[in-house]
Amino acid sequence: MKPSLLAHACMISVMAGCGYEVTTYGGPPVVDDSPPGPVLSDDDDSAGDDATAPAGDDDSAVSPADDDTVAEEPEDPGPLVDFGQRGPHTVTEQPTTATVTNCTGFEYTVYTPQSVTDPEVVVLGHGFARGPGVMVGWADHFASWGVEVLLPTLCHYNVLFGVDHEMNGQNMVELADLHGATQTTYAGHSAGGLAAIIASSMDADSRGVLGLDTTDTQDAPGVPDFIGQPYAPSASPGYLLIGEPSTCNADNNGLTLFQLMGTAHILKVTSADHCDFESPTDFMCTFNCENDTIEFPDEEIRPAALTLGTAAIMALTETHPDGQLVWEAQGTEEWSTTGLIQEL
Repeated sequence: MKPSLLAHACMISVMAGCGYEVTTYGGPPVVDDSPPGPVLSDDDDSAGDDATAPAGDDDSAVSPADDDTVAEEPEDPGPLVDFGQRGPHTVTEQPTTATVTNCTGFEYTVYTPQSVTDPEVVVLGHGFARGPGVMVGWADHFASWGVEVLLPTLCHYNVLFGVDHEMNGQNMVELADLHGATQTTYAGHSAGGLAAIIASSMDADSRGVLGLDTTDTQDAPGVPDFIGQPYAPSASPGYLLIGEPSTCNADNNGLTLFQLMGTAHILKVTSADHCDFESPTDFMCTFNCENDTIEFPDEEIRPAALTLGTAAIMALTETHPDGQLVWEAQGTEEWSTTGLIQEL
């Protein structure tokens, strides 16, 4: 949730060459019986109209249009994959515990796609004062498309004993290392997105970041403002999905983090509130963060967010070629036409 004074107050109770073919034309040789003429020098003006015409002016030359070779039309790639549907892989869950810096008993669950050899690894972070329970839908869905997801309980969102977003980011990197990942993609909701940016910046082998209504720090007691900004430029590439500005997402201050990246793709989901980027969300979020005025219902917002978020993971991990295409005009055209999706 939003790492601000208001979000702290709200959520303490939660605590969770054009291609032409060159052709040689056959036929009998042409014999010239006329007597040979004088040899002309390069600067002899007597050449005049009797000079041999360039081959390109010879009416007997065959133009490309006369060639029997017909250029093939590019093959229609067909419709893009619908990443909003569950993927083809069965997923297993394995709860486990590790020790990382300043956190013993670091709990996390591994979501593994069956029949995938050496899958790409995604570390997924939950928001401030929330917990992994509101992100299990994302983890399971991502894994069904062939990536392995590590979903931890981040240790350093304790309101009473201190909040440390940077240590959360470091712990995410340590978790990936302990798991044996060689190239990791980091993702997260709200402050978990901030931790993901910090992690990606710390990890030289990071593939990039997916932010789900990501927030930066602002007006939180004991926490410096905008701590994510020094990390963001080295965290790219990034994909960001954001909702409407509100106190719960720090008025979209996470947008600045992705704008600071060298490569970033940013889409706003119209009418989406902070809770629309959890899966599943709960009453404590909707009670504090649900939008009063909506243009699109949750039944349209959440499938769009799920599709785009999964496509971003497919693009970052290079698991499916349609991942990036879904984020381009051909993938968002219908939603853009209705106004559900806005490119920023």
